[in-house]
Amino acid sequence: MWVFWLNVLFLVFTSLHGLPLAEQFQKAGYVEISDRKQEAAAFDFLYARFDEFIEFLQANRAWARKLYNAKERFIRSKEQNYYSTDFFGFYDESDRRSQISFYYSIHFHEFISSRYPEFNQVPAISRFLEACLEVHRPYGNVFDEAAAELGLREIFSSEYGRPPILFKVIKYFPSYTATRPHYDGTAFSLFLDSTDDQSLHLSSYKASFTLDDFYSPERDKCSILLIPGTLLTEFSIYPTPHIVLQSGETRYATIAFAMRPNFTSPKIEFSPLPHFSR
Repeated sequence: MWVFWLNVLFLVFTSLHGLPLAEQFQKAGYVEISDRKQEAAAFDFLYARFDEFIEFLQANRAWARKLYNAKERFIRSKEQNYYSTDFFGFYDESDRRSQISFYYSIHFHEFISSRYPEFNQVPAISRFLEACLEVHRPYGNVFDEAAAELGLREIFSSEYGRPPILFKVIKYFPSYTATRPHYDGTAFSLFLDSTDDQSLHLSSYKASFTLDDFYSPERDKCSILLIPGTLLTEFSIYPTPHIVLQSGETRYATIAFAMRPNFTSPKIEFSPLPHFSR
């Protein structure tokens, strides 16, 4: 079954205008993949669990501090090096940026479940983490196939034998605003779901940008979008800048990030991004 799915992905990656994946990234900044592995109900369930999780942590600050301490301990562990990032856990920026997010990984989940077993006894926490595990589980093969199509299969080589996936669930409040696009510090970013697809605007990489370069891709309701991040420039694959625009409504999104194991990103100057005022 998995072999069949990998073959389907290969055909999808190479089908757009007959272009290889690297050229699709250069031309459009993304590739659209028809996604049949998760129904919309799975993401609705995830967001409901996320709201329970948020409500519990906001009402029980001691548990929020304990989760923060677990994150700080995890980023000093060997497993953290596999992800080459310090972004894990709960970020409540509802006051400053009108958003709340959670960065999940399998190793972080295993770490807090084994080192902090009391988290397993709190339904609002354990149910949300289990929902993250179930929703994100099928997507590692997408990153493996993308790397293989680019001739970069070795970028995910590690003792674990699979890509390091950082899974982000985010809630935007009606007052959320963003003023400038950004690049993701990833090998690939996979936009899995959004309750408002039209809020995502992106552009293929250019030497210079204007506001008119950014647009919302037309896509099927059940599709996912794959873009490159900043960790592939040594292979002449440049990141896709993107921005989430204000919609005036509460909305949710889910993204999977493929990182590079034990990788230190060199300092690179990318093209400046415009101030967004639409």
